[in-house]
Parts: sequence; structure tokens; C-alpha cells
Amino acid sequence: MSIAVSMISEFMFCPMKVYLRELLGISEPGNRFAIRLRDTYLDFRAAAESRARKIDEDIRMDELESILREDLEGIIRGLDETERDKTMDLMLFEVEAIANRIIRAMSTLGLSGDMVAHVLFPPLIRDYPINDPSLEIHGRVTMELVDGSYYPLKIKTSKPPFRGVWPADSLELTAHAILVEREFETETMVSFIEYILPGERRPVLADYGRREYLFDILDDIRRIKDDGEVPEVQVKPSKCASCGLAETCSREGPFK
Repeated sequence: MSIAVSMISEFMFCPMKVYLRELLGISEPGNRFAIRLRDTYLDFRAAAESRARKIDEDIRMDELESILREDLEGIIRGLDETERDKTMDLMLFEVEAIANRIIRAMSTLGLSGDMVAHVLFPPLIRDYPINDPSLEIHGRVTMELVDGSYYPLKIKTSKPPFRGVWPADSLELTAHAILVEREFETETMVSFIEYILPGERRPVLADYGRREYLFDILDDIRRIKDDGEVPEVQVKPSKCASCGLAETCSREGPFK
């Protein structure tokens, strides 16, 4: 049976998550705020692109920040007050960063608003569903289209590691790159992770070694999902303490 790419992160955190969900039907509640923050980020990016195309070349930084903030307020208006305030606090840095990038591109490069939008905001394909029956994997891929090439993009609301990216994220993006290659008959060697909180983008190279590692992990997931194999797990109290399934695992899991 086909494996959802999102299952890779579950397995990498702890294989028991896959076992509990696929064999016992027990899944961890999703982080609804993180999902909404990601959607807000992408909606704001689209709004900023549209705004960049319309602004005057002599607009001041504070004026643009005020306009972008109003756009953001419109996007999050439907949230409850607590989530709205929290989202606004987290997104203010992005408002300032985008305003600065737009003004700097216009002043230093002499670009019009329309050209700034073209340079700073490549066309974005959002949550595009791809299923590959031959590889038996499927997922929803967000990607940028630049000069005819597709670049998978993963938006993260959590903090990044000190350098590089987390292994689970790199494997998910490698799987997305392979799906894009199959879907559009192209080569996709580079993907990106965009971390909202520090406002930083980091590349992921879908090289041979990472692809081989991905297929090994997919085989491990299939042994749990399709064959009912109980995974070997090295219990780490600190990791278990951060897992939403810890209590359920100790009560319902195979090691109870």
C-alpha cells in the first residue's frame, strides 16, 4: 500500500507512532496552531506579492510596513483573539523583513514594483497532490517554479537545528523531489526548508546517498504498516516526555 510522505517524520521521531496509527488506529492529535501559522505565512506571501506589484517607487519603509501589517490583519481576522495575537507577534518579523526586501530591491536594483514581485516571489504551487503507484508513495508538495525548474518547499513553524536541517525533514523533501521528478518528468536535485521563526531558508540536496537512505526508511515503514512488524525502539525518557502518545503507548502499545 502507498505510504504518505508525512509518515516519514513520524517514523523518524519514533517508529511506534507508525505502529500505533497503522496497526491500532491510534494517532497523535495534530498541532492546529502550527497548521494555521503555515497557512497564514503562505497567504501573507501571496498578499505581499500582490501588494509589491501596486506600490509606488517612492514609498517609505514605514508606510509599506503599515500596509503589509493591515494585509496580515485581514488574513488572520477570522482567528480567535488568542490565536490572532500570537500569530501577529510571530509574523511581525516577516512583515518587517518583506518590507525591507521590497524597498531594498527597488532602491538598489532600480526595479519597478512588478519586477520586484517577479524576483522576490517566484510562482508558488501550493499543496499539489502527487501519487506514484510504482514507488508506492504519495504526498502534497508545495513548490516554487523558477525558470522552468521545480523546487519543493517545506514551511516549518518549529526552530531549526544549529546548522543544516533535521534528518526527517531532509528525507521528506527528498521524497517530494522524487515525486516531482516523476510527475513532471524533470530532474529535481535541490529543495528548500523555510523556517518561519528565524526567517531563514536552508537547502536540501537530493543526492544519491540521501535517496538510498530514504528507500531504506520506506522499507522499514512497510514492514510495520503492511507486515505488522513490531518495531524495535530504544526508549528515551526525554523524547517520550515530548510525545503526545506517550501515555497511550505505555497503555496500548506492544510493550505494555
